[in-house]
Amino acid sequence: MPDLSPKDQDLYENLSAGYEGVGEFYDLFADNSDLPFYIEYAQKIGSPILDVAAGTGRVTFALAQKGHEVVALEQSPSMLSVAKSRLQTSPQEVASRITLVEGYMTEFSLNRKFNLIIIPTSFVHALTTEEQLSTLQSVHDHLRDDGFFILDLFPGGMQYEHATFEDTPVHLEDGRIVSRRGEIHSDLSKKLMRMDLQYIVRNSDGKLIDKIKVVSGAALILNHEADLLIQTAGFKIEEELGDFEGNSYTPESGRRIFVLRKGD
Repeated sequence: MPDLSPKDQDLYENLSAGYEGVGEFYDLFADNSDLPFYIEYAQKIGSPILDVAAGTGRVTFALAQKGHEVVALEQSPSMLSVAKSRLQTSPQEVASRITLVEGYMTEFSLNRKFNLIIIPTSFVHALTTEEQLSTLQSVHDHLRDDGFFILDLFPGGMQYEHATFEDTPVHLEDGRIVSRRGEIHSDLSKKLMRMDLQYIVRNSDGKLIDKIKVVSGAALILNHEADLLIQTAGFKIEEELGDFEGNSYTPESGRRIFVLRKGD
C-alpha cells in the first residue's frame, strides 16, 4: 500500500480523480443491496429517470431492464467505457431505453426534465460546499415540479478516522482473479475522507498481471450540513430513511437516504 504518512504531502490534496482507471473492476466490489429500492421507486414514479454520477451504469441498467427510460450522467472516461460496452452487448429493448451522457454532476445542462433523479452514493465526491450546492441546484433545475429526487448519503460524523479492509477476490469468466484492498483516513476538521485503493489482478495460476493504485476522496457531510444544503437548494424532505429496507433514519443509522421534492 502507498505510504499514508508522508511528511511533505497533505493526505487530503488531489482527491478529485476518484475511481478513474478502474472502471473495468469497479462493479466487482459494489454493494447492490440498493437496487430493489431504486427499482421500487422507479415503478411508483415512472420515467424518464436521470442517474447522476452513474459510474458504469450499475443502477441505470437495472432500471432499464425493468422498462424505464434512463439518462446516465458520468464524467469518468473509464466508467463510461464500461457502460458503452455494456450498452453494446445488452438486448436492443434494454439498450434503447438508455442514454449515456458525459458530464460533471456539479454542473450539467440537459435541456429536459425528469420524473425521478437519483444520486446513488456518489454525491460525496463533490468535495466542497460549493460543488455540493451546485450539484443540488443542477438537479433542482432538471426535476419536474411533481418529480422526486433520491439522495443517498453516508453520515459524515460516523465514518472511521482510520481503517483498512480487504475484499474477497473475484474470479472473472476469462480466468483472471481480482482482489481489492484499501486504507481509509478521515479528517473531520477538513471534512474530507481519503481512500487509498489497490486492485490486484492475477491469472488463473496466481501470477501477478497488474497492480492498479487509485486515490479516491469523499466529503464528510455532517447531518446539519446536509439539512442546510437541501434547504438552500430548494428541496423539502418527503421521506428520510436509514437503510434500503425502508426503516426510518435514526442517529445510529449507517445511511441517510433522502426522498426529496421541490419546496413550495
